[in-house]
Amino acid sequence: MIRLSYRLAPALMTLGILGTVVPCSVEAQSPRRNEIQVIPPVPTEEDLSQHGVWTLDVYMKPMRMIPIELTDPATGTKKLEYVRYITYRAVPKKIEHRVAENAPENQFDEPVSPPLFIPEFTLVITDNDRHEEHQDQVIPEALVAINKREKANYKSSVSVVGQLPEAAEDGAQSPGIMGVAMWRGIDPEADRYTVYMTGFSNGYRKIEGPDGNPAILTKTIISKYIRRGDRFLQKEAEIELDGDPKWIYR
Repeated sequence: MIRLSYRLAPALMTLGILGTVVPCSVEAQSPRRNEIQVIPPVPTEEDLSQHGVWTLDVYMKPMRMIPIELTDPATGTKKLEYVRYITYRAVPKKIEHRVAENAPENQFDEPVSPPLFIPEFTLVITDNDRHEEHQDQVIPEALVAINKREKANYKSSVSVVGQLPEAAEDGAQSPGIMGVAMWRGIDPEADRYTVYMTGFSNGYRKIEGPDGNPAILTKTIISKYIRRGDRFLQKEAEIELDGDPKWIYR
C-alpha cells in the first residue's frame, strides 16, 4: 500500500485501540466571540466500520495578521515581518463505543493509547496557477505577541501535542485544546490561500491510488481565503474567508 501524505501518520496512529465509535447526540458547544464552528461531519457507514474513530469539535477564528519585529536566525538582527495566524479550540465530544464485526484494522502504524492530539497545518498559495506549500512554524516571539493581542494562552503546534482530554459532560462548556498555527515568509503578492488542518480526527478512507495500489486519505479540515490587496500597506482586513471551513478526505 502507499500513503498520499506524510500527515497520515498522526491521523492514523490511534486506530485499532478501541471498538468502532458512534457519536452521541450531545449538544454542541456555543461558539465564542469571533469563532467559526467547523460543522461536524455526519458519520458514514465507512466511519462506523473502522476501529477507534474519533473526531473533535473545532472552533476557529478567521485568519489574522500581525506585524512584529522578528529575529533573523542567520544574522541575529531584527526585522519587521507579517505573521499570519489562525487560533482554534478543539473540544472532545462524548462518544459511545461498539465493536463491529470484521472492522478494518490500521495496517500502517502501531496503536497508541490513549489517543494523541498532533495537529499539522499547511498553507497553500493557489493564485495565478501557483502551488506553494508552507508548513506552520513555531515562532516564539510571535506567540507571545499573539497571546497578548488575543488575551489568551494559545499553544504552538509543538507545545499543544499531548493526550486527548476527556470529553465534557452533556451541556458542559469545555475550554478544550487551545492552539495557534503561525506562518512567516508568505509572499505579500499572494491573493488566495488554502489551509489544510489535520490531526483533529483519525478517520481515514481507503482508495485506489494513481498506480493502481491501495492508498489512504485522512480526514482533514479545509479552509479557503482571499486577500484583496498588494504588497504595500498590508492590512489584516484584506484577508477574508472564501466559503465556510469544512471536512474533506485528503
